Amino acid sequence: MAFRRLACVAVTAALTLSPAQPAHATMYLPRIGLILHDNVLMRSHPGHDGRVIAVLVQQSQVRVLALTGLWAHVRVWASISGWVSKAEVTFRKPWVTVSSYRAPEEHYRVHSHAPQPLRVRATALAALPISTVVNGPPVAHIPAGTNVTISEWAQSATGDIWYRAGKSWAPGENLRFEYTPSFKTRIHASRVLSRVSGKGMWLTLGTVSNNESSAIVSAAVDNGITHLYVESAISPLGFHGRRSVSHLLEAAHRHHLAVIAWVYPYLDDLASDVALTREVAAFRSLSGQRFDGIAADLERNVSIANVRAYSQLTRTYLGTHYLLVGVTYPPQSLPGFPYGEVGRWFNVIAPMDYWHQTRSDYGLDFGHMKYGYDYGYRYAFDSVLSIQRTAGRVPVAPIGQAFDDYGRLEMGPRAPSASETRGFLAGVKASHAIGASFFQWLTATEPEWQEIRGFRL
Repeated sequence: MAFRRLACVAVTAALTLSPAQPAHATMYLPRIGLILHDNVLMRSHPGHDGRVIAVLVQQSQVRVLALTGLWAHVRVWASISGWVSKAEVTFRKPWVTVSSYRAPEEHYRVHSHAPQPLRVRATALAALPISTVVNGPPVAHIPAGTNVTISEWAQSATGDIWYRAGKSWAPGENLRFEYTPSFKTRIHASRVLSRVSGKGMWLTLGTVSNNESSAIVSAAVDNGITHLYVESAISPLGFHGRRSVSHLLEAAHRHHLAVIAWVYPYLDDLASDVALTREVAAFRSLSGQRFDGIAADLERNVSIANVRAYSQLTRTYLGTHYLLVGVTYPPQSLPGFPYGEVGRWFNVIAPMDYWHQTRSDYGLDFGHMKYGYDYGYRYAFDSVLSIQRTAGRVPVAPIGQAFDDYGRLEMGPRAPSASETRGFLAGVKASHAIGASFFQWLTATEPEWQEIRGFRL
């Protein structure tokens, strides 16, 4: 199952036009229309001097409220209204396109990282060879179950993590840090979890950069959204959202919305990924606002050793009170995912429950059940319970699908229906998940927005 990510820049490529809009003798409004091209400006009033509120792309769904001269009065995101050129609106069903997205490629080489100070207790999960230097030949062994004090950690040239215990170095694959939250930490946890309870939405940098922050925040509040996940960093690009997130962060906090930084570590250069995550956590806007937590997107190189090393180092550096959301594959797609390791170090597990994975009317799961309310319900319900059977009673907040897995810009006719979305949300509620979010803001259809708007957890 491919978990695609949209490009983070405005689309400017030339497009193939959709078939012409059929003529209608009578136009009954409001009704749902589709935008014909990319970079269509939605303005505050009809006329080219109107303030730009949002930038819409091909197949964005709008609710058309009125047609006046050369302009259409439309509403987006089930909340915000504005004006677009009437020529850019077509009344037809979504059409098939082809996805051209490619994830950013690595442009760096994994390299060694010098020892860094660290003081933590750890347990050997298996017998460990120890060496006098990082990546050196073994000179002795530590028995399984031995408790050691770690004073430094380093990364070898091959990307392996090593820990220093006493005067010796041991490979980190089977060393787990000790972590027993105090009573005070457990009390504080309820306040931390409140930041991702309720309804959330995911935003790519293109959405953040091309739309008024005040409009996004107003729509979020109006739709009962409590938290936003904002694309911020990815291993090949670093903290590429640094210059784009400040205004949204500040606007959201003025309206008591939590903003979680979405970080995508590739887990092949673990030391760099830990450093990148710390950099994002340390970020402050011009007015001193900080992210309310970090959602680490764990999709690549997800061996238990990699997940453990990244997770325990990140938790140790950021502290016990910092909100960490572990974004994972759903158990239906990757049942062997190390959920237990994620649940140990992260406050919340957020599985990417993207259930609508085929071009037909029938899904891959539940005996190829037909897509609909029952499919969405069962996918969410089973996902939460399966994770908790593996990881214990860790809080779970599933991520629902609001995109076409095959379409250009992830828009098209294969997006989940309103019935599927309603079923997914009902399954989330029945499973006692702490919240739900949807990927993603730009691609959510008008019917999906209406279901999200009306849902109460």
